[in-house]
Amino acid sequence: MMLSGLRPIPEDLMNRLLLAAIAIITVGTMIGCAVFQKKDEPPPLPPIEETKPPLSLKGEHFKSYPWDQLPKPLKDGNDPDTFVYTAKASDTIDSIAEKNMGDATLAPGLASYNQLSPSTEIKAGEKIVIPYPIIGVSSQLALKRKGDKQFGDPVAFTAEMKKGDEYKLRFETNVNGHLYVFRHGPKETTMLYPALLPKSSRTKSKTKETLMRDPGIVRPHDAILIPTGPKGIQYDPMRAGDKVYVFFSLRPINGLEDLKEKKKITQQDLEDVLMLVKEGEIRSDPPLKLIRISDPKEVLGFTLNLGG
Repeated sequence: MMLSGLRPIPEDLMNRLLLAAIAIITVGTMIGCAVFQKKDEPPPLPPIEETKPPLSLKGEHFKSYPWDQLPKPLKDGNDPDTFVYTAKASDTIDSIAEKNMGDATLAPGLASYNQLSPSTEIKAGEKIVIPYPIIGVSSQLALKRKGDKQFGDPVAFTAEMKKGDEYKLRFETNVNGHLYVFRHGPKETTMLYPALLPKSSRTKSKTKETLMRDPGIVRPHDAILIPTGPKGIQYDPMRAGDKVYVFFSLRPINGLEDLKEKKKITQQDLEDVLMLVKEGEIRSDPPLKLIRISDPKEVLGFTLNLGG
């Protein structure tokens, strides 16, 4: 039915109007895209998820922490020796130290490191740089000179010794961990620590038993003396310069655990484990050897020359 007074639109005019509408819609779509995205500009990247520190830190790992010796903190996350923590609404510098370093009493040092006052209010979203812990080993000698009745104060590992002197190797760590010490000479390579357990601690039996070693676990700032008994090692000038291998880690070192049961240890065995040592510069301030770790499996390892 057609309303009276209205004429039908010619077919050619209808086609022209339809083409014009399509052109207008196409141009409008292109202009709209240009407004929301500039030419050749890639779409925005998805937000980077904050990663948790790989190492579960404890307060004991930061005892006597050298805050004043650390480089300026980088809040962009580009320092492999630190972790950048993004503060939550309820965080304080104390709670951040407790959560990330295992000890709220470390808050003043953490605040100063981040150039903040301990009383500064932490805002949500603020970046706090958490340094990873430093593990270290102190290496010294306890000497008893010829004619002395007892061992003297610890001296440098390279201290000069003479025939008739008696000595013990003395090691001290700053955290709980596993210590391994080997001595390599011209004829043999021996494991000095973990030490063989004394006979009195093994059950008596007529059958031949495999000698057992202690687990090699060390406590922070508890000196380990090798040998552990009252007597030391008689200095032999022919063995001056023997190489001592020292390894330390928060976890047992598989490549060295296997050597506990091995009858013959080679220098190559130890050199293979040295390949596991964390890459990068080991800070050395005799008698200390230090590294910063970000994983509990990372290894501190080094060598020393005995008596020259």
